[in-house]
Amino acid sequence: MENLENIKGFVRSLEHSVEDLSEALEPVLNTSIEEMIAECTTPQQKVKVYNSYLYCVISILFAYIKSLGVNTDDHPVMNELTRIKQSMKALKDAEESLQKKSENAKESKDQAKEFLQRALGTTGGAAAPDSMKSPAISKVNFQGTHTKFTDDEHKTSSTATSYKGPSGKVAKPRKGGSKSSK
Repeated sequence: MENLENIKGFVRSLEHSVEDLSEALEPVLNTSIEEMIAECTTPQQKVKVYNSYLYCVISILFAYIKSLGVNTDDHPVMNELTRIKQSMKALKDAEESLQKKSENAKESKDQAKEFLQRALGTTGGAAAPDSMKSPAISKVNFQGTHTKFTDDEHKTSSTATSYKGPSGKVAKPRKGGSKSSK
């Protein structure tokens, strides 16, 4: 009696699952696969549509065979499921690889731009200090500074006393030294 109630519960659950599946598949079943493929703009999208379509069909077939009590371990349906899963994984790996390449290219481009901004001192780099935002050589570096002296300043500097050297005579040393002779 207990098993009969469990089985009835499983059957009700299965009915609800089939109804949910029918509702989910209705948009797919109402449009042909050719129409879905025609809407795709890239080959990757087409492969996704084919893989999804095949996976749905094979999964439903697998569930049907399993519900009949057939051993599915060696059944050809398992080979098809494995093949479709491998195809889906290959597409996913290819998309991830393309995404990584584009991220690496963008990162490399940003690094090169930053390096050039720092090396050349071009504007636009928020990380560059203010001293590097202006050109390295400008007109200011080549403008000379000229000082003009007036005649008054020149006269006062010439009337100043000049250094004449030490005052007094310098004695010459004697010949023979400082010893007296006997």
